Amino acid sequence: YNMSDAKKLPDFIFKSGIGPESMNEELFIGRFMEEMRSGLRGESGSLGMIPTYISCSADLPESGFAVAIDAGGTNFRTALVRFEGGKVSLDKLDTVPMPGTQGAVTWAEFIRFAADSIRPYMSLTRKIAVCISFPTEITPERDGIIIHTTKEVNILGYEGRHICRDLLEELDCAGASAVVVNDTTAVLLSGLVSGADGAGLIGLINGTGTNVCCQADVGGRKMIVDVESGGFIPPQRSEIDAALDVATAVPGVYMEEKLVSGAYLGEICRRAFRAAAEDGIFTERGALAALGLERLPTPAADAFIDGAALECFEADADADAARQIAKAVFSRAAKHIACTLSAVMRFCGTDGGAITVSADGSVFRKSRYFRSELERYVGLLEPGRRVNYVSVDNSTALGTAVAAVME
Repeated sequence: YNMSDAKKLPDFIFKSGIGPESMNEELFIGRFMEEMRSGLRGESGSLGMIPTYISCSADLPESGFAVAIDAGGTNFRTALVRFEGGKVSLDKLDTVPMPGTQGAVTWAEFIRFAADSIRPYMSLTRKIAVCISFPTEITPERDGIIIHTTKEVNILGYEGRHICRDLLEELDCAGASAVVVNDTTAVLLSGLVSGADGAGLIGLINGTGTNVCCQADVGGRKMIVDVESGGFIPPQRSEIDAALDVATAVPGVYMEEKLVSGAYLGEICRRAFRAAAEDGIFTERGALAALGLERLPTPAADAFIDGAALECFEADADADAARQIAKAVFSRAAKHIACTLSAVMRFCGTDGGAITVSADGSVFRKSRYFRSELERYVGLLEPGRRVNYVSVDNSTALGTAVAAVME
């Protein structure tokens, strides 16, 4: 790799389609907004646009408590959350393994476990909210029916069961109420904890997976809508993306998620290094190293962008070229998320007012390069808007509790 090849690397990044320059942002935003519209009309498309029946318009209570249950793919958390003088705080948080992760459990056992875990708090409050990290159909009564669990969680007989109805029946506690939310809705609502104006709130998760939610008009009623943005079919994908998709356990779905989320970014970088080796970007030794790299976790790729060594690349020139490739992959992911947020802002017609993106997820929180690129692209796409980013600690627990007190 010498100076006469100075254009070779940018040319490779552009023609391979792994960088942000080969992406047409207006095409992406236009297509995304079309899919949002058809999703809200109930037509088939790549975006779920699932109504939550929860609004963001109520004020937080001046005093009192709410209980949050966060049932995830790994952990089961219960939280007692205190509301006082417009402030929200975590009084108690317990984390145990999710039932069904260490052997099968029945639905009745799961519900009994959930009820027992919050029973001690029922002397303080009757307001309960449950966050479920599996695809869940939300009913107009704000109850939820799990569509399917993930392969890590084995619960038998959940099909068709109403989560809140069964939980309240098991609790047998007069006057108790319960609602169901998903994690992205909880993250949006956690923005209220930071003091953000509810009108301009968008929820974003970009970690192992990705999703956004926003507020939209559903049948004349303003409510939070779960966009399911990871399922979007982006108008442009590279050959590297297509090959990665085929190699996953579920080819042909979650196309957008496979371009932007922590489960895949490291692997895209690894495959891009291989393509670069075949394109003569590296020295002979560097090419062998790239072709021999069997796995590259996203945190390692992110640390490499930040200046950490990747031991396989010994020569400085190889490491520099690989670092530019990894930066291109992360920058493209940031541009995708920025286009998603831009589409949501335009769709929701927030009248140019201030927007708060309430965000969570390991890539958003931990990758400094991704975060700075995301903010840069949003600034370029939405030059007239004031956009603030907040990340609340324990956002899922706090936001879930907020859902319990929203009308």
